[in-house]
Amino acid sequence: MKIIDLSAWQTNVNWQAIADAGFGGVILKIGERSELDSMFVNHVNNAVAQGLKYGVYYYGHANNIDAAKTEAVQVDTWIKTYLNGVNPELGIWYDAEDNIMLSGPQNVVYPITAFITSLNAAKYNYVGLYSSYNWLTNEIDLTCLPDYVPIWSAQYGYQENSFKAEHPKCVSRIWQYTDHYSDSLPYDASEYYE
Repeated sequence: MKIIDLSAWQTNVNWQAIADAGFGGVILKIGERSELDSMFVNHVNNAVAQGLKYGVYYYGHANNIDAAKTEAVQVDTWIKTYLNGVNPELGIWYDAEDNIMLSGPQNVVYPITAFITSLNAAKYNYVGLYSSYNWLTNEIDLTCLPDYVPIWSAQYGYQENSFKAEHPKCVSRIWQYTDHYSDSLPYDASEYYE
């Protein structure tokens, strides 16, 4: 399945063009810190109206376990408020790419794991990690990530998902292969794997 991700940076989305281009779903930024993404509600309503599957992502800043747990509580609150507590079909993704996350006392995998397991404990069954190929291979100690965690890797300019090929034991679910699908659809495009 082809999917795209959208945030407040995309305000004039041509939802019909997305459907016509064969996208089966969207992953929407729910927010960061304590700020709900300003386009989240609009994007969710349009995705549902278009019959598209959707997931959400949260842009992380936590550099320690307690901060990550606080971020998870924020996401849980928003999902209960805006999605009636339903786990989005395409998952909840923790976007780990902000360099502040690397300034903590331990490897960044520990706050990432705290965020994911906190939401698992809140009964969300599909919570994963989004990050760049560089972070996944150089910054995040994947040996300490629970082996059930789905991974969405961003790796542009490649003909295949080499992260998936190089890490066959990881649960590689999504490969983001471009940050600009086309001139008419300037959105991040990904392939989704079941």
